[in-house]
Amino acid sequence: MFWKKKQNRAVAEPVAAAEPIKLALKSKQDELEDAAKKLAASLRSYADASYAAQQAAPDEELKAAHHKVQIARKIVTEGRIAYALGRCLPEHMAHWHAWSQRDDFMKWVGFDVSNITSSRTQEEMGVRRIEVTTNHFTFKDRPYCLVFRDEGLSSAPGDPYYTGEVHFFAGELCVAKFDVTKDLMKDYSEWQFADVKGFRVGDWMQDVLDMAAQIETHRQRSVNQFVDDRARKAADEIDLG
Repeated sequence: MFWKKKQNRAVAEPVAAAEPIKLALKSKQDELEDAAKKLAASLRSYADASYAAQQAAPDEELKAAHHKVQIARKIVTEGRIAYALGRCLPEHMAHWHAWSQRDDFMKWVGFDVSNITSSRTQEEMGVRRIEVTTNHFTFKDRPYCLVFRDEGLSSAPGDPYYTGEVHFFAGELCVAKFDVTKDLMKDYSEWQFADVKGFRVGDWMQDVLDMAAQIETHRQRSVNQFVDDRARKAADEIDLG
Protein backbone atom coordinates (compact mmCIF):
# COMPACT_ATOMS: atom_id res chain seq x y z
CA MET A 1 0.00 0.00 0.00
CA PHE A 2 1.43 3.23 -1.04
CA TRP A 3 1.26 6.19 1.20
CA LYS A 4 1.05 9.57 -0.35
CA LYS A 5 3.58 12.04 0.93
CA LYS A 6 2.07 15.07 2.38
CA GLN A 7 3.17 18.18 0.61
CA ASN A 8 4.58 20.93 2.87
CA ARG A 9 2.54 23.94 2.29
CA ALA A 10 4.13 27.21 3.26
CA VAL A 11 2.03 29.01 5.69
CA ALA A 12 1.60 32.55 4.54
CA GLU A 13 2.46 35.05 7.24
CA PRO A 14 0.06 37.86 7.66
CA VAL A 15 1.32 41.08 6.07
CA ALA A 16 1.73 43.87 8.56
CA ALA A 17 -0.27 46.86 7.65
CA ALA A 18 1.96 49.82 6.66
CA GLU A 19 1.83 52.64 9.12
CA PRO A 20 0.81 55.90 7.59
CA ILE A 21 3.77 58.34 7.08
CA LYS A 22 3.48 61.27 9.36
CA LEU A 23 4.71 64.51 7.79
CA ALA A 24 6.47 66.78 10.23
CA LEU A 25 4.85 70.07 9.83
CA LYS A 26 7.04 73.10 10.51
CA SER A 27 5.77 75.65 12.87
CA LYS A 28 5.43 79.26 11.84
CA GLN A 29 8.44 80.06 14.06
CA ASP A 30 10.64 77.48 12.25
CA GLU A 31 9.59 78.84 8.89
CA LEU A 32 10.46 82.35 10.02
CA GLU A 33 13.92 81.28 11.22
CA ASP A 34 14.64 79.47 7.92
CA ALA A 35 13.58 82.52 5.96
CA ALA A 36 15.79 84.72 8.13
CA LYS A 37 18.83 82.47 7.52
CA LYS A 38 18.28 82.50 3.77
CA LEU A 39 17.87 86.27 3.75
CA ALA A 40 21.00 86.78 5.87
CA ALA A 41 23.06 84.55 3.54
CA SER A 42 21.73 86.40 0.52
CA LEU A 43 22.55 89.78 2.04
CA ARG A 44 26.07 88.60 2.98
CA SER A 45 26.68 87.46 -0.61
CA TYR A 46 25.45 90.81 -1.86
CA ALA A 47 27.66 92.70 0.62
CA ASP A 48 30.75 90.73 -0.47
CA ALA A 49 29.95 91.33 -4.15
CA SER A 50 29.34 95.04 -3.51
CA TYR A 51 32.64 95.41 -1.65
CA ALA A 52 34.52 93.58 -4.42
CA ALA A 53 32.93 95.81 -7.05
CA GLN A 54 34.19 98.93 -5.26
CA GLN A 55 37.81 97.78 -5.18
CA ALA A 56 40.21 99.26 -7.67
CA ALA A 57 41.83 96.98 -10.18
CA PRO A 58 45.23 95.63 -9.07
CA ASP A 59 47.96 98.20 -9.66
CA GLU A 60 50.91 96.16 -10.90
CA GLU A 61 53.24 99.14 -10.71
CA LEU A 62 52.34 99.71 -7.06
CA LYS A 63 52.78 96.02 -6.27
CA ALA A 64 56.23 96.13 -7.86
CA ALA A 65 57.11 99.19 -5.77
CA HIS A 66 56.15 97.46 -2.51
CA HIS A 67 58.12 94.38 -3.53
CA LYS A 68 61.18 96.49 -4.34
CA VAL A 69 61.09 98.19 -0.95
CA GLN A 70 60.68 94.81 0.74
CA ILE A 71 63.81 93.51 -1.00
CA ALA A 72 65.76 96.62 0.04
CA ARG A 73 64.70 96.12 3.69
CA LYS A 74 65.91 92.53 3.55
CA ILE A 75 69.30 93.53 2.12
CA VAL A 76 70.00 96.32 4.61
CA THR A 77 68.75 94.50 7.71
CA GLU A 78 70.23 91.07 7.08
CA GLY A 79 73.40 92.56 5.60
CA ARG A 80 73.97 94.79 8.69
CA ILE A 81 73.90 97.99 6.64
CA ALA A 82 70.89 99.04 8.73
CA TYR A 83 72.89 98.53 11.92
CA ALA A 84 75.99 100.30 10.59
CA LEU A 85 74.18 103.40 9.29
CA GLY A 86 71.13 103.34 11.56
CA ARG A 87 72.96 102.94 14.85
CA CYS A 88 76.72 102.40 14.87
CA LEU A 89 77.96 105.39 12.85
CA PRO A 90 75.37 107.94 14.04
CA GLU A 91 76.07 107.09 17.70
CA HIS A 92 79.83 107.18 17.15
CA MET A 93 79.65 110.54 15.35
CA ALA A 94 77.10 112.10 17.69
CA HIS A 95 79.56 114.61 19.17
CA TRP A 96 81.98 115.08 16.30
CA HIS A 97 80.73 118.62 15.67
CA ALA A 98 82.04 119.61 19.13
CA TRP A 99 84.91 117.19 19.61
CA SER A 100 86.47 118.06 16.25
CA GLN A 101 87.53 121.37 17.81
CA ARG A 102 89.71 119.58 20.36
CA ASP A 103 93.39 118.81 19.91
CA ASP A 104 92.89 115.20 21.02
CA PHE A 105 89.87 114.64 18.76
CA MET A 106 91.39 111.76 16.79
CA LYS A 107 91.85 109.85 20.02
CA TRP A 108 88.08 109.43 20.12
CA VAL A 109 87.67 108.42 16.48
CA GLY A 110 87.28 104.67 16.27
CA PHE A 111 88.10 103.92 12.63
CA ASP A 112 90.71 104.73 10.00
CA VAL A 113 89.33 108.01 8.73
CA SER A 114 90.84 111.31 7.63
CA ASN A 115 89.85 114.80 6.43
CA ILE A 116 87.05 115.09 8.98
CA THR A 117 84.85 118.17 8.99
CA SER A 118 81.76 118.25 11.16
CA SER A 119 79.10 120.87 11.82
CA ARG A 120 75.62 121.20 13.32
CA THR A 121 72.84 123.51 12.22
CA GLN A 122 69.15 123.90 13.02
CA GLU A 123 66.13 123.96 10.76
CA GLU A 124 62.63 125.16 11.60
CA MET A 125 59.76 123.00 10.37
CA GLY A 126 56.51 124.42 11.70
CA VAL A 127 56.70 124.18 15.47
CA ARG A 128 59.48 121.60 15.29
CA ARG A 129 63.18 122.32 15.44
CA ILE A 130 65.40 119.85 13.61
CA GLU A 131 69.10 119.52 14.42
CA VAL A 132 71.15 118.63 11.36
CA THR A 133 74.65 117.23 11.89
CA THR A 134 76.84 116.92 8.79
CA ASN A 135 80.00 114.80 8.88
CA HIS A 136 82.35 114.78 5.89
CA PHE A 137 85.29 112.36 5.96
CA THR A 138 87.55 110.18 3.84
CA PHE A 139 87.80 106.41 4.24
CA LYS A 140 90.11 104.28 2.10
CA ASP A 141 90.80 107.36 -0.05
CA ARG A 142 87.09 107.69 -0.86
CA PRO A 143 84.96 110.68 0.23
CA TYR A 144 81.85 110.04 2.30
CA CYS A 145 79.32 112.12 4.18
CA LEU A 146 76.82 111.19 6.87
CA VAL A 147 74.01 113.67 7.51
CA PHE A 148 71.96 113.05 10.63
CA ARG A 149 68.62 114.82 11.08
CA ASP A 150 67.40 114.71 14.69
CA GLU A 151 63.69 115.57 14.57
CA GLY A 152 63.20 115.37 18.34
CA LEU A 153 60.28 113.82 20.17
CA SER A 154 57.60 112.18 18.05
CA SER A 155 54.50 114.30 17.53
CA ALA A 156 52.21 111.31 18.12
CA PRO A 157 50.39 111.64 21.50
CA GLY A 158 52.00 109.45 24.16
CA ASP A 159 54.69 108.18 21.79
CA PRO A 160 57.99 107.97 23.78
CA TYR A 161 60.27 108.04 20.74
CA TYR A 162 62.69 110.45 19.19
CA THR A 163 62.66 110.28 15.42
CA GLY A 164 65.30 111.08 12.85
CA GLU A 165 66.78 110.43 9.43
CA VAL A 166 70.19 109.30 8.24
CA HIS A 167 71.37 110.33 4.76
CA PHE A 168 74.61 108.71 3.64
CA PHE A 169 76.56 110.00 0.64
CA ALA A 170 79.27 108.29 -1.38
CA GLY A 171 80.89 111.23 -3.09
CA GLU A 172 78.02 113.46 -4.24
CA LEU A 173 75.49 110.64 -4.51
CA CYS A 174 73.06 109.83 -1.68
CA VAL A 175 73.26 106.03 -1.49
CA ALA A 176 71.18 105.39 1.64
CA LYS A 177 68.33 107.15 3.39
CA PHE A 178 66.99 105.57 6.59
CA ASP A 179 64.39 106.46 9.20
CA VAL A 180 65.65 105.94 12.77
CA THR A 181 64.09 106.06 16.23
CA LYS A 182 65.24 106.19 19.85
CA ASP A 183 63.15 104.73 22.69
CA LEU A 184 63.12 107.09 25.68
CA MET A 185 61.68 104.41 27.97
CA LYS A 186 64.95 102.48 27.98
CA ASP A 187 67.61 103.27 30.58
CA TYR A 188 70.31 103.27 27.93
CA SER A 189 68.89 104.12 24.56
CA GLU A 190 70.60 104.34 21.18
CA TRP A 191 69.33 105.17 17.75
CA GLN A 192 67.83 102.22 15.92
CA PHE A 193 67.01 101.58 12.26
CA ALA A 194 63.28 101.94 11.57
CA ASP A 195 62.82 101.79 7.80
CA VAL A 196 64.48 102.34 4.45
CA LYS A 197 63.52 105.36 2.35
CA GLY A 198 66.32 105.21 -0.21
CA PHE A 199 69.05 102.75 -1.13
CA ARG A 200 71.54 102.20 -3.95
CA VAL A 201 73.65 99.04 -4.07
CA GLY A 202 77.36 99.71 -4.54
CA ASP A 203 80.94 99.16 -3.38
CA TRP A 204 80.38 101.69 -0.58
CA MET A 205 78.52 98.99 1.38
CA GLN A 206 81.74 97.08 2.10
CA ASP A 207 83.37 100.28 3.31
CA VAL A 208 80.47 100.96 5.68
CA LEU A 209 80.70 97.45 7.13
CA ASP A 210 84.47 97.93 7.62
CA MET A 211 83.80 101.23 9.41
CA ALA A 212 81.33 99.56 11.75
CA ALA A 213 83.70 96.65 12.45
CA GLN A 214 86.53 99.03 13.34
CA ILE A 215 84.26 101.11 15.58
CA GLU A 216 83.03 98.01 17.41
CA THR A 217 86.62 96.83 17.92
CA HIS A 218 87.68 100.25 19.17
CA ARG A 219 84.76 100.36 21.59
CA GLN A 220 85.50 96.89 22.95
CA ARG A 221 89.16 97.77 23.33
CA SER A 222 88.22 100.88 25.32
CA VAL A 223 85.93 98.87 27.60
CA ASN A 224 88.62 96.23 28.16
CA GLN A 225 91.21 98.90 28.93
CA PHE A 226 88.89 100.53 31.48
CA VAL A 227 88.30 97.18 33.19
CA ASP A 228 92.00 96.32 33.14
CA ASP A 229 93.05 99.71 34.54
CA ARG A 230 90.49 99.41 37.30
CA ALA A 231 91.74 95.93 38.18
CA ARG A 232 95.37 97.14 38.31
CA LYS A 233 94.46 100.08 40.53
CA ALA A 234 92.48 97.86 42.87
CA ALA A 235 95.29 95.29 42.98
CA ASP A 236 97.73 98.02 44.12
CA GLU A 237 95.48 98.69 47.09
CA ILE A 238 95.05 95.04 48.06
CA ASP A 239 97.34 93.24 50.52
CA LEU A 240 96.54 89.60 50.90
CA GLY A 241 99.24 89.05 53.51
